[in-house]
Amino acid sequence: MAKPAASTRPSYFLATRGDGSTRPRKRGHSANSGSGHDRILLLIAIERTIRAIVLVAIGIVLVTHPHTNWANTISNLAHDLGFDPRRNGIEKIIAKASLISSHRYAVYGVIALAYGALEGAEAYGLWRRRRWGEYLTVLATALFFIPEIWELAKSATPLKLAALVLNIVVVIYLVVRLRRR
Repeated sequence: MAKPAASTRPSYFLATRGDGSTRPRKRGHSANSGSGHDRILLLIAIERTIRAIVLVAIGIVLVTHPHTNWANTISNLAHDLGFDPRRNGIEKIIAKASLISSHRYAVYGVIALAYGALEGAEAYGLWRRRRWGEYLTVLATALFFIPEIWELAKSATPLKLAALVLNIVVVIYLVVRLRRR
């Protein structure tokens, strides 16, 4: 049985060798695999992985311990870290935490778990250099611009501004990357 000619396959399935001949591209490898662009993609994947781990950990704690006195826990943690719980904005956090019901903690935990799963899916797709991972990251990150801008308008902090700028840069980078393909 005759083997089909390599020229019948679309070019995005083929990788070019040094001598000009082509071979089938390995699954999951993009056309610019190994370039500096892939390093940026992997850095974004690492950042998304860290976010996913933190969110899942917070979600598990909130879901499994909804009746904990989180205001007291935050105060004790701040004191153990050498901060005065009555200063540096920690008092505001403690006051807000004391107003949240145990049912709401459980709801926030489920939301954190879902968001962590989304971040984990983004990280996996980016790490494996999958196009769907890039599209998912662009869509999910762009959708959260509205709440980020809303929070920034309510009370601007350098951390919130830096997070928004980082997310804008990630979306622009991925959109440009996707349009080049």
